[in-house]
Amino acid sequence: MEKKDIKNILISMRTAENEAMVNNLLGKIDMMDSNTLQETIRKIGNDEASIRGFLKSKLSNIHEQQTDEKYPINSMFTYGISGNCIHLHLPVDLHQMISKYGVSATIANVNLQLIDAIDKIKRLKDDGFYRFSGKDSIYMISPILIGREMKFLNEIGFRTRIHSKKDLKDPKYVEKTPEAKLANHIFGSDKNVGTAIIDFDTMSKEEWKQIINEKTAELEHKAAPINISEKTLN
Repeated sequence: MEKKDIKNILISMRTAENEAMVNNLLGKIDMMDSNTLQETIRKIGNDEASIRGFLKSKLSNIHEQQTDEKYPINSMFTYGISGNCIHLHLPVDLHQMISKYGVSATIANVNLQLIDAIDKIKRLKDDGFYRFSGKDSIYMISPILIGREMKFLNEIGFRTRIHSKKDLKDPKYVEKTPEAKLANHIFGSDKNVGTAIIDFDTMSKEEWKQIINEKTAELEHKAAPINISEKTLN
């Protein structure tokens, strides 16, 4: 297919609601050189169905990016809304904390803040907070959700999955895996990306609350250097 063929397919997808997004993509296609375009087509599949599916996912990603507002939930985490999920984000740069207190205390502090964020979201949900109406789970996605972080999330009831760099470079895998599409959209395909999800039904169980109490006590001990420093400053 040539550039004009791709543009014609995209134009055929234009509606009153997505006109600005389609025009944005048309502009990007116009700016692509021939070699880059043909390499992209080779990866996607050189037929109309494959091209149409790829363009549809691109429009969906642009829409998500435009509507994904983030709100603070505590000193470290923010949240956004997507579909039936509440997305938790960690926008804080941890390098300074790690250099001052070490990896163990820093990660323990992050996990304490995570538990606090989950607890606040759960209480807001139970109290009928309008933004959380119809939402059934909390979701996380990040290149740092690997190793000990993934292990911790598993221990507190999250269902986790790792998407390797190899997976994220495979167009067929990405096309059939919504989480991989989101990972590519946010982080590109050069990092291993972890995803984790927990539903509110799990968080309502007494066994889960007991696990959280035990983990909180364990993490407070590990994060003691940070907590003591904060108390001294205050």
